Amino acid sequence: MPSARRIRHILFGTLASLALVGAAATYWAIAGPETLLLREDNPRIVEALARIQRGGIYDRHNRVLAETIASDTGLLRRYLIPSTYSLAGYYSLRYGVGGVEAAYDEALAGTRPLETLADYFNSQVLRRPQIGADIMLSVDTDIHEALAEAMAGESGAAIVINAESGAILALSSTPSVDPNRLDEDWSELIQAEGNPFFNRALQGNYQLGGNIYALWLAQAIAADFELSLRFTGAAEPVILGDDTTIHCVIQPTSADLTLPEALRFGCPAPFKSYRQTQPASSYDELIATYRFSDSVVLPGFAEPEQLPPPAATAELEPASLALRDILGQGDQTTTPLHLATIISAIANDGVAFTPWIHAGTRQPGADTWLQQPLNSESLRLLDADAASQLRSLLGDVWDSLNVRASQAPVEVGAYLAMSRSGDESQLWLNGYVAPESGNTAAFVILLEDSADVSKLLAIGSALIEALS
Repeated sequence: MPSARRIRHILFGTLASLALVGAAATYWAIAGPETLLLREDNPRIVEALARIQRGGIYDRHNRVLAETIASDTGLLRRYLIPSTYSLAGYYSLRYGVGGVEAAYDEALAGTRPLETLADYFNSQVLRRPQIGADIMLSVDTDIHEALAEAMAGESGAAIVINAESGAILALSSTPSVDPNRLDEDWSELIQAEGNPFFNRALQGNYQLGGNIYALWLAQAIAADFELSLRFTGAAEPVILGDDTTIHCVIQPTSADLTLPEALRFGCPAPFKSYRQTQPASSYDELIATYRFSDSVVLPGFAEPEQLPPPAATAELEPASLALRDILGQGDQTTTPLHLATIISAIANDGVAFTPWIHAGTRQPGADTWLQQPLNSESLRLLDADAASQLRSLLGDVWDSLNVRASQAPVEVGAYLAMSRSGDESQLWLNGYVAPESGNTAAFVILLEDSADVSKLLAIGSALIEALS
């Protein structure tokens, strides 16, 4: 009957509609909420983030670097020590995270999986506030303060590492941003000269330059080279194949220098002559020994930028390319962190430890810190005897620079170096400080686009005083 057929059609249509409604209800009950929550334009995401009680960041002496406090407008992230701004980074609901805030974001935000029914009940039913853990770093704010005062107005970086453990005691980059004013100053900061968001200590990638002289000197020691041998024309500049000229960092008074004296003045000519007459170890072997092919990075932090190779090197003769390499102006680059690891090996009988900075964690509501398990590996970079001799020579180099000595009983060794990256040059002061109390520290100080040796030595003196 026609009426029965119509009734069946209506019935089937009604059942199909109910099925669609049921499927839609099931979707929105199970998967739909997550879909909505993940939409970038969902204001509930920002509201949820704004309610997170983010954990604090502390230095090795339990001093607060960053904390979350209650304000009239809600929870406020506050940074207390300007000298640690470049390390602590920033946290912003609008612009995200950087530095330590980014490296340990999950722990600081309290982002944990809902593993038990109680976790789910507290989070999804009671909507209790999300509270993050506190993070303790291995850094010392006293050292940061000394560096910040000495490096004021400069563009550069400084790293201090405990040579006996790999713990980072200071990690500074200038210029930096004030994370307390990030939202207000963002438009100016992203256009500011010197790129204050760029962490030169970790991301900066520079030509080896004169830093390679110390490594050639270590190789000469290991090969039993006669270090009293004097090289003529030692103060002369060296012209590379592309007409780039490199010269002594400090002009020596003598035209003839030994290799240790050449390191003292940062003169390239003696090392050029040494490599041309003493090919006991190849450049590739030197690069492999100090593991420049494996970048030294801190987990979670931004990795070094990659520099393009020097321009026009394809047009150079093999001899010119080799000269660039042995004087540190070839394709091989380094970061301040990697170089600091090498210096720490020289200061620690040839053994370096992979750097680390996370010292401990304190869970919400807890009173005690849980020490962070260390994953630092030991790396032998040079023979213990060669390291000891080089360390002694670096002590002589530092003494010869006539820098004001620390008042505390302390052993110091350091050298100056210059490098060129593109059109810019850099000055380096790298060395070690060994107080009588132990805990030898290795340091690297870098000044970008600077030729002011006296300023660099003043920074070094301030750092050594802080470490003594």
